[in-house]
Amino acid sequence: MTQASVAAELGLHRPAVSEMEAGRRGITAEELYRLATLYGVAVSEILSESVPADDAADLLALRYVGGAAPPVVALRRFVAERRAEFELEAMLDLPHPPLSAIRRDAPSPRTIKDAGNQGENLARLERRQLDLGTGPVASVLHILARQGVRIGPLRALPTDQIDGVYFESSDLGPCVGVNWRDGDWTGGRAAFTAAHEYAHVILRDRTKELFQLVPVERDLQEVRANAFAAAFLMPEEGLRQYFAGKGLLRGQALPHLAPGDVVRAMDFFGVSRTALLYRLRNLALLEQSVAAALADFSVAAVALAAGIAFRERQYIGTRLPELAIHAWRTGLITAGRAADLCGIDLAEFRTLMEQLGERQEADEDDPLLGAAAGE
Repeated sequence: MTQASVAAELGLHRPAVSEMEAGRRGITAEELYRLATLYGVAVSEILSESVPADDAADLLALRYVGGAAPPVVALRRFVAERRAEFELEAMLDLPHPPLSAIRRDAPSPRTIKDAGNQGENLARLERRQLDLGTGPVASVLHILARQGVRIGPLRALPTDQIDGVYFESSDLGPCVGVNWRDGDWTGGRAAFTAAHEYAHVILRDRTKELFQLVPVERDLQEVRANAFAAAFLMPEEGLRQYFAGKGLLRGQALPHLAPGDVVRAMDFFGVSRTALLYRLRNLALLEQSVAAALADFSVAAVALAAGIAFRERQYIGTRLPELAIHAWRTGLITAGRAADLCGIDLAEFRTLMEQLGERQEADEDDPLLGAAAGE
């Protein structure tokens, strides 16, 4: 990056950055935090005299094969936010949940059928391990976080780029990011993405991945992860029980489904229309002609007419703001830094704290408190 572009990000003139580099100008804590966010590294890496390891965002960007430029900015921000969580946890002496996801072994799939069968079996084992029965999964992201996986949103990504990201590092452990699209108001695509990455967490068949959901995938490890996601979110027995309970299952098939039936099932299992119809077709529960006829109706219009309110699925990106507010409340970081970590400006942060009834814990002996409050 040029000195001018760095200066613009810091809100400084270019000569100030030049003076920093030359060692003739000091740096404030806020500038240090902004630099760490800009470069997608931990503050400790900037202060360290050792050479930092390869940046996860750069390694991931090298794997991107889309038609546009790699989404490096979004990846750097994701990595920086996960590292900020790591630092805040250490600052607040809050232990991160240990990694408890059971690692499972599976041979490399040789055919698409082999990959599909492995994904189905893996999902069955995992649901049994979690005692989920045949019912819907409330939140895959919640399960991952509870098992010690760091999760977060991928921000500022166009809809035609990546759906999710997964990587493991020595300091952060496994991390999963999900592209929460503005148009994905049901949350179904994000849920499928999270479940896909879940497969990589427990199989550890790759240590870094940029995931883009496509109908046909040639990479057999990706086929396996997609099969796991479909079976984990929509177990065959659960689907049969659900549709039988609605009086729609006739023998071993669904001869007819109305748009309302599809939207209700989407809401119940927390999946997208595409994932639901594909799963029903794959299980031979739905004929191709019936599935094709259900591919184009307006989900929003049908949901409104049927009075269906999709369940809240945005359990993502909440850990960092909670830690930031806690650190500000106890006087460990400034209001400006907390606002940055919450993704809002200082005025919005102050308004938010008033709305939440949050205030700093007064301690006259704590010298940090005045600095934290006096932004």
